[in-house]
Amino acid sequence: MMAMHRLRMLAATLLLSTLAGCMSLDQVPRAERDPIYGLGQSAARLIAEQSWTPPLEQQVLLLAPPEVDATLQANPGALNEALTRALLALKNGPQVLNWSTDRPAVDSRQWRLETTLEASGAALTLSDRTLQPYQLQLTLVRSASAERNETRTFTLSGAFDQAALESLARNHPEP
Repeated sequence: MMAMHRLRMLAATLLLSTLAGCMSLDQVPRAERDPIYGLGQSAARLIAEQSWTPPLEQQVLLLAPPEVDATLQANPGALNEALTRALLALKNGPQVLNWSTDRPAVDSRQWRLETTLEASGAALTLSDRTLQPYQLQLTLVRSASAERNETRTFTLSGAFDQAALESLARNHPEP
């Protein structure tokens, strides 16, 4: 009788575990649906692909608050967070700190990262959705010497699904 009770408990536990696993299958993590998250991942990969001397893991990126075109309905804080998380997740990535635009980098291994996200054209209406073209400009600036700054500029272009941006703005309004 005791063995039968244990068998029923085991079967119930397995059933509940299976159902819990199935219930989570239709829930896509927010980050994977978030167009700003994807943009942060792409920007971090672009930075990591560059040639760095000394290596990227010895660099410090000081992230200035991003400038975001209001027509894109993207929260600058969300872009900053996505970029910060993506840079920190890089294997052998840089140190990352939030920084203000009015403070220069202090040392030759510190790069101030200025980010500008803007609409790069009129929205494109397709049969099933509307796409909003964008351009993301990443500008890295460091003090190479007392008299001279070194600048690196990178650009990413693409298009956001307008419905995804609107959903993101609705669900996570700007503070």
